[in-house]
Amino acid sequence: MRSPSHVPSHSRRLAGLALFTMLLLSAASSRAATPQESPSAEPMMLRLESGDVLFGRIEESDPDGVRFRRVDTEGVVELPWSLVDPTQRDALRLRFGYVESDGVEEMVDAEKLVLTDGTELFGIVVGRDDQYLWLKRAEGTIPVPRRSLAGASTPARVPALDVYTREELYQKKAQELAEGLAASGREGAEACAELARYAEEILDYAHALEYFGRAKDLDPSFEPQAIEAAIARTEEKAALQEQVDLLARIDLLRARKRYDLAVEALGTFPELYPDSPLLEDWNKLRDRVAKHQERDARAEITRSVYREATRLVRDAVKTKTNYEALVSYLDDGLVEAVLEATSKDLARIAPGITTDEVQRLWSERKGGRVHQSSYGNGTWLLGKARALATYEKEDEKKTEAPAAGSQAEARAKLEQRIERYLRNQELSRSANASAGSDEENPAKFWKEWDRAGRAQWAMAYFAEFSGLFRVEGVRFSNCRECGGKGFREIRFTGSAVAGSKAGDQLIPCPTCHTIGRVRRIRYR
Repeated sequence: MRSPSHVPSHSRRLAGLALFTMLLLSAASSRAATPQESPSAEPMMLRLESGDVLFGRIEESDPDGVRFRRVDTEGVVELPWSLVDPTQRDALRLRFGYVESDGVEEMVDAEKLVLTDGTELFGIVVGRDDQYLWLKRAEGTIPVPRRSLAGASTPARVPALDVYTREELYQKKAQELAEGLAASGREGAEACAELARYAEEILDYAHALEYFGRAKDLDPSFEPQAIEAAIARTEEKAALQEQVDLLARIDLLRARKRYDLAVEALGTFPELYPDSPLLEDWNKLRDRVAKHQERDARAEITRSVYREATRLVRDAVKTKTNYEALVSYLDDGLVEAVLEATSKDLARIAPGITTDEVQRLWSERKGGRVHQSSYGNGTWLLGKARALATYEKEDEKKTEAPAAGSQAEARAKLEQRIERYLRNQELSRSANASAGSDEENPAKFWKEWDRAGRAQWAMAYFAEFSGLFRVEGVRFSNCRECGGKGFREIRFTGSAVAGSKAGDQLIPCPTCHTIGRVRRIRYR
């Protein structure tokens, strides 16, 4: 067992980013420095809760389960403790030194109240009046003002210890088993063992030890091996009840994803109990919290970055009505704002996490949902080259000349006319760069465009060009105004006064500005 002198001196600093970056290292070093009892080297029979039996060796074990190599197939099976026969599971966990709670909680039916500020409260509504709902929780019954509710209560399953005290749960179970507890012989022993196991589930080891002892006294032939193992297990835990309670509370905080509170409590344990025989359990739990913390941080970051990017883009569109100012912000400034907002979102999972850590985890992400954003009628603002650019290499296909008089020939001729027109336009723009019509004025278009369209355009632009997201591909749809041609054909009858000739003329599409396409980005 590790001595107090080996407790890391940085334990007081675990409440910040220290857990997220240092915990992984410190936990790994503590495992290397502290030997554990080696797993079973000899072949053994492992009984499963389903009744099946496996023959083989336990190669590794941890608080979550065992790594078991089968004799018959030489295959390796990862088995969580929940799948192992309860009697053998308890004996093995005691043998390997896993005294801490395994994080499996007693759950009860309750109600969820959502407040107007987004806060969620869980408990049981035990009273109502015109002004308040009275919500029972483990710490007491609290009044919730009706005016602060965002809606009606909804059913929820919550940890029993969030709603009831340990003593309340014990008394409730004892009342349910009152008839059996008053009986003698096998019936009384079964009731006592059931109450003892329930007490152990809610971490009430004193009552668990008491009723395992009563079960043994009432009927010594009732599950003698299991009862003896339970007495030995609960006797050790009862002697360290206060310390076990703290470790169990930390593990339950981990299960509830309250890593900020779990980290703070982890730092206090070696200070409160420097000579504790459970320092090894503290080290294992520290490792476990770090592992789950990073796993949950990686999962949350894939949701948070997109959520914050969407929110900040919409805010920018609302406050920055100038087109050039908005594009400048999207190009330089918004990425850092998204990372900063995401680091605040992750504060409960990884207290004190920096934007650099957020960016690292984000860059290491795998998979994730594919999102889409469209440039809409503002596709032309990108310029033709970027508006029509693709991310997949398109195979060049050789096509035969269209048949004379066919629709394909007419379409080819129209495309040739459009190409000639665009070349002429480029030449005229170079000669009259400063002149430009209001119809092709980006600032004027942006000012008159509706906010929803601007928000979609800005999100698509940010996703494609910020470098924060991975562009999965691009999709195009035809402009609704011109059908994808970029121009409209107008038939003129001519005018003797103006001297113009009759015939078809090409007019640039006022919606897509000759681009002909609406660009949509797919990204993750």
